[in-house]
Amino acid sequence: MVKILRKMFESNPEKSTIVLNGKCADCGCHVIIKITPTSGGFGFMGGALFKGSLPDEYFAKCPDCCQVNSNIYDE
Repeated sequence: MVKILRKMFESNPEKSTIVLNGKCADCGCHVIIKITPTSGGFGFMGGALFKGSLPDEYFAKCPDCCQVNSNIYDE
């Protein structure tokens, strides 16, 4: 996932925040995720991103669905 986020910021060096609009993979509600680089990695506001099964694939979840299943692990 970190690799995907780095590519996003490398492709848009003029942006300090990247905004992703989409639908939650669990409930289908509209989700807006703001991503900013931090000294320790990346900060997220409005939801979370997860790595998909294909390279460079990701999916979003809204804050409510992330709280329902907080036991999510990065491989």
